[in-house]
Amino acid sequence: MRRDGLTLVFSNQLVRPEMVVDAEPAADEPRAILAEVLAPHGLGVEEGPGGVLAVVALPQGAPPAEEEPLSRPYLEEEIVVRPSRLSLGQTQPESSFGLSAEEIAELPHLGGDLFRALPLLPGVTGNDVSARFSVRGGRRDEVAVVLDGQELYDAYHLKDYDDALSIVPSAVLAGAELATGALAADRGDRMGGALDLTTAPPPSEHRTTLGLSAVDATAASTGRFAGERAGWLLSLRRGGLDLAHEAIGDEKPKFWDALGKFEWRPGERHAGERNGWTARFLAAGDDLDFTFVDEEDRERLDTGYDSRHAWLTHDAVLGDDLWLETTVSWANVRRDRGGAASEEEGRFLLRDRRDLEVRGLAQSWGWQIAPRHALSWGGELRRYDARFDYAKDLEPEFEIEAPFAPERQTVTDFAGRLDGDHTAGWVSDRFGVGALSAEVGLRYDRHTATGDELWSPRLALGWQLGERSVLRAAWGRFQQSQRPYELLVEDGDTALSPAEQADHWVLGLEALLAGRPRGLDAVRFEVYRRIVDDPRRRYVTLLEPLNFFPEIEPGRVRIEPERATSEGFEALVRGHFGPRFDCWLSYAYSRAEERIDGREVPSTFDQPHAASLVVHRRLPRGWDLTLAWRYHTGWPTTAVDGVPVEDEEGEEELVAVFGPLDGERLGVYHRMDLRLARTWSAPSGEWTFYLDVQNLYDRENHAGYDVEIDDEAGVVRLIDEGWTGVFPSLGVVWEF
Repeated sequence: MRRDGLTLVFSNQLVRPEMVVDAEPAADEPRAILAEVLAPHGLGVEEGPGGVLAVVALPQGAPPAEEEPLSRPYLEEEIVVRPSRLSLGQTQPESSFGLSAEEIAELPHLGGDLFRALPLLPGVTGNDVSARFSVRGGRRDEVAVVLDGQELYDAYHLKDYDDALSIVPSAVLAGAELATGALAADRGDRMGGALDLTTAPPPSEHRTTLGLSAVDATAASTGRFAGERAGWLLSLRRGGLDLAHEAIGDEKPKFWDALGKFEWRPGERHAGERNGWTARFLAAGDDLDFTFVDEEDRERLDTGYDSRHAWLTHDAVLGDDLWLETTVSWANVRRDRGGAASEEEGRFLLRDRRDLEVRGLAQSWGWQIAPRHALSWGGELRRYDARFDYAKDLEPEFEIEAPFAPERQTVTDFAGRLDGDHTAGWVSDRFGVGALSAEVGLRYDRHTATGDELWSPRLALGWQLGERSVLRAAWGRFQQSQRPYELLVEDGDTALSPAEQADHWVLGLEALLAGRPRGLDAVRFEVYRRIVDDPRRRYVTLLEPLNFFPEIEPGRVRIEPERATSEGFEALVRGHFGPRFDCWLSYAYSRAEERIDGREVPSTFDQPHAASLVVHRRLPRGWDLTLAWRYHTGWPTTAVDGVPVEDEEGEEELVAVFGPLDGERLGVYHRMDLRLARTWSAPSGEWTFYLDVQNLYDRENHAGYDVEIDDEAGVVRLIDEGWTGVFPSLGVVWEF
């Protein structure tokens, strides 16, 4: 219906997954087809401002009062005031630039991982291997990952491969929202952005899903019981990379995860109050044990990672204008890394054991003061308890001198405990006057581990320009602490850094174009600027992008920026060209720099030009084809030169020396991915088969360099290292 020009919105608690169309509609006009499809289920539509059609329950089909879902107050005729937000995975995205669950499933992405599709969006940067991403030139740890209201302190599998997959199976998600700036006051302690994930509500009837792909096997079950007052969701996944031999080598890492949710809604306690309880857990683990031996070299690595998150939430709607949510949570994250190598020219021995426990309590309130005026407030307590046992002894084959960085440590030994409390409180006022809507917020954070006491004001405005356009502007101050478990003991740090502070400015315009059979649907433009004063020091590996133990690499250096700035322009356009062909195009021009020793230096993920194009085509016989092309300017890199010097005995030797930090760039990056899928119904259930191909035309994109010193020839050689070439994978899903 939307492709035929209807602006349609609905709730998936009203339009439920078990509702099916039993007969082909006889009508020809889209509005008449819609009415004919909805009527057998007791549903109809109401037309709102701007021709928006809302699906509603007809009087004879409305659910009984005692079965109404738990709900919260809302602003009537509300417009979204905060820019830099993209809705992902909802049945009907909140934003015109959101991606529905169907569209997410159609995108090419290895392992069915939503995270790996995010770099197709403007302002989001990622590499070919990792599921982690950065936002608008910032570090990757500046983005919070939140699942059903709970922040995940360890959200990734395959950490030895740069966090190659997320621990949240995309199949269990009802939706997600990515905020790349202008966060509300209830979001704190991460200054770059937030990815909010929401699990699917259990349907009325039991559903089971089994899936098998090149990287994992999954099983999920969901449904309701006790008169639909209780519901469950359970997902299990087991995986490995046995089929990716050419991409990763002889190692065979394995991983698993389990996610569960149990909902209980006991019913009315007294007039005007409704309550609901939800218990959730997420557990994950990874293992890698590998030994390599030849005539001259021996290398061993043995790593294991485990994480547990559990949280209990109580929701209450107190009358028609007040709601309350309370959450108690617990998390435990463990790391056990061990490695050793004895080579002809160098050796290392490493042990890294860490244990983190986090206990939390959070509460938030909302009060609907008037139809277009709502006040919300809340607070949070967290207790971090981190334990470290780390030792490193390194005798490198060679070292690379870095004139812009202090000398690195080759021997490190740290054992101890670091804890701290995080106390936070926030208030936000949302109101509308005429075509203007506003949100004013203030947040306070206190961190005992670093002694920081922080205030963060936020402001967002939305101006309705007619029925189909919105102008948005936002400013905010965002703080990010270095939490106890983030202490970089592997690089020799023994004390935490003070909290960082970033100021964001965002201005955006979003316009829905008039409904028509084919052409552009909507456009969005944003400009932004972000300034971080006194960023904390960090450690980077300048040459090789991927390695099991980054802290032993010769290209490891410490960077101490005085200031970081990112600014840019982003454009996103969506359109459809008939009932079987739709696409979207994004482009971003940006600049991300750091001031180091008084000089402006490109940041690690600086890419002045970036673009992506996604084309979806419905083929005959129920097949779907999606092509996703991405392009960006090559990332910064640092040259290495050979300099002859005299040793203590007066003999000349060749020493590798870094040139200017990030003074050069890798080659331009581009690649095309493909996904071909078909879904069909059978008496045994619904089957989906898909083929996913990364890097369809086998582009050799540069990832970095390895360094080789040839003393006999008197040269230092940089050996190109590339990202993975063409990589196909197959998968099948059975739902019944």
